Amino acid sequence: MTRFTKIVLSLASSLMLFSAGMAGAQTLEPVRFGVDAYTTGSQIWVAKEKGFFEKEGIDAQITTFATGVEAIDALLIGRADMAVGLDFPIVSRIQGGKLTVLAGIFHSKPGFHKLVVSNDIKDAKDLVGKKIGIATGTAQHLITMKYLEENGIAEDKVEIVGFTSLLEIVASLRSGRIDAAFTWADGTEKSTDGGDHYVLTDDAAAKRNSSAYIAAQTEFTEKHPELTVATLRALNAASQFIATNKDEAAALIAKNTRAPRDTVRDLLNYNEFALALTDYERAGFKEVADFLAKTKAQPVSFETGVNPKFLKEAAPDLVKLGN
Repeated sequence: MTRFTKIVLSLASSLMLFSAGMAGAQTLEPVRFGVDAYTTGSQIWVAKEKGFFEKEGIDAQITTFATGVEAIDALLIGRADMAVGLDFPIVSRIQGGKLTVLAGIFHSKPGFHKLVVSNDIKDAKDLVGKKIGIATGTAQHLITMKYLEENGIAEDKVEIVGFTSLLEIVASLRSGRIDAAFTWADGTEKSTDGGDHYVLTDDAAAKRNSSAYIAAQTEFTEKHPELTVATLRALNAASQFIATNKDEAAALIAKNTRAPRDTVRDLLNYNEFALALTDYERAGFKEVADFLAKTKAQPVSFETGVNPKFLKEAAPDLVKLGN
């Protein structure tokens, strides 16, 4: 074999490898995800960073929103194909069939939300006549209402002030515009800095454990059923990684959300990351639906809002629903 022939063969081989690589890259299908700026989208960030999406042929395009509510709203206006949110905002937006819940994605343990109050409030009964801040339409909203209910405080005995973000709640606590609010993440420390406020209790006192769900545009699931299943497989792999590698997972999430790494690592302790559709998710879903029914919202049920077939195909063992 001449030197010229060797060069030609080498170039041909390199070209074939390059072409194969390009062909592989072109097989990735885009999926647009909406996540919040903290840990709600943990599995999505980990799946992207660890290559779980790429392994499933997915080009993950991720947009970060201030809250999970905004991420879910992005589905409704076509800015995302899938998004993660806590049960309250998802259940309250699922009427009309535009959204489909694919799976529970994590359970929130008690303690994630802290009730920060001004120093003159010593007990739940002292909230009567006070201004209480809520992140309207979020899980924190429902937790606040449940806490008042558990303590026998009628809603008309307090003044509820609605906000759209944690930042607004913190600023309003510090300025004295409101007297109390459930905060979370680094908002708790920021709210209590200065000594004028303290943590009275946490969301365990509201006696509910909330779940988060991965939801999708119904139209997307109908047009791309195989891609929907592939996404759940990637998220399941990410869940398993987080369970056994929390420190590394926290670093990956913090890098993408720009939240402090220590804060992210602490938040991971308040959630159990695992895909599931069980009676636990169904019970939590019903609790939110029943609460919304009191506000005369359009009725919604677990059976009409959740489609388990995609998770059944992706990971059959994770679907355990009784009759």
